[in-house]
Amino acid sequence: MALGRPPRDRRSEIIEIAGPLFLEHGYQGTSMSRIAAALGGSKGTLYAYFDSKEALFEAYMEDRVRQRGAAVFNLPPHPADLHDVLRLLGKRYLGLITDEVSLALVRLLYHEAPRFPEIGRIFYETCILRGRRHLAEYLKRADEHGALRIPDAEVAAQHFLALCQATLSMPVMLCIKDVITEEETERAVESAVSVFLAAYAI
Repeated sequence: MALGRPPRDRRSEIIEIAGPLFLEHGYQGTSMSRIAAALGGSKGTLYAYFDSKEALFEAYMEDRVRQRGAAVFNLPPHPADLHDVLRLLGKRYLGLITDEVSLALVRLLYHEAPRFPEIGRIFYETCILRGRRHLAEYLKRADEHGALRIPDAEVAAQHFLALCQATLSMPVMLCIKDVITEEETERAVESAVSVFLAAYAI
């Protein structure tokens, strides 16, 4: 066996190269030819791993979820320390949706989803619904243990995530604010947790 670095994971390499191109040039402006040129290979190489640009974009979304989203919604199996868990989740969630790459991706989707609804569907199912379902499962357990009263866990999960971002996400999306301070995050999350528990606590 040759010494040195292990063989490259070609599929991962394609995703790593395609992601920034999607963000810079948009979905329409990022052709498979452009990705192949950046990769230093041919379109045949791309199609050996992904049968369409849509499939490659979906793989990029999946990769983003594994890298960032999974850690955000990694919640304990039991609803102990409910207030602390919700506070931690809220801060993680705000950090996720306001980081530079996430903002660039959402701006891309708002611009291009009307022409390419498939990318809106991919983002919604891969990123938004997956995280919401993780939170809904946690809230169901809290209901079963008598910590909360949750008539509809999916709706309650939507409520909590919407409360967290209610005051901060739009100013950042519209470039009114460049960054969110730790103090602003703490204040937004504390308010979200208080309102949520006022509505759902036993």
